Amino acid sequence: MEAGWRNVFKWPNAMTQTQRLNSRIQDFLSHFVRDKTVLDVGCVDHSASIEQEEHWLHKHLASSAKSILGLDILESDAVELRQRGYEVTCGDAMTVSLNRTFDVVVAGEIVEHVDDPAAFVCNMARHLNDQGRLVMTTPHVFFFLHFLESIFSSADRRWNPQHVAWYCPFTLGNLLHRNNLEVESCFYFTRSRKLRRLLKLTHLPCYGIIASSILVIARKRL
Repeated sequence: MEAGWRNVFKWPNAMTQTQRLNSRIQDFLSHFVRDKTVLDVGCVDHSASIEQEEHWLHKHLASSAKSILGLDILESDAVELRQRGYEVTCGDAMTVSLNRTFDVVVAGEIVEHVDDPAAFVCNMARHLNDQGRLVMTTPHVFFFLHFLESIFSSADRRWNPQHVAWYCPFTLGNLLHRNNLEVESCFYFTRSRKLRRLLKLTHLPCYGIIASSILVIARKRL
């Protein structure tokens, strides 16, 4: 793949070797879930209308997964997606019991929304099979634009009003470790097409200060 990600964390040793990937998050995860059974948590992504957008993650995952089930707390949007042919169920990711396990649980931009992140992580781990992987993405607290926004932007425009926490590789790794999950890899990445293009041209990894998000891949400690 192309350059623009940086492997930064493996429990318990931080700042391990650098990996260069520079693909979009949609492409990276589509490759990761290929021919696997997948649970996509928060699949609605705010509104069922996003199904028409090219960047909708669930559509990309569905194109390569062996099978996929979407989970979201927004009932009317889940119903609308089912009417469009997607397998989507409604439930709270902190408490839902689906009575099945998966090769991969994808939780994109969810952990920063939940009231009880430990309950969320534990419940997602319960839905992994023994060799399964939990994949999480979340905004990166130390992204330089977040720092600038905290100085120059007004409070009502600064942050997503639905977010209740910020994470970095260290704190997200601690959360997973405390809940019996072992971090295999953590990546910095950017959602900016222009920045990905620049990183590709300069053959540079996506260092933390320019990374808008982080991605963690974890497995259960057996």
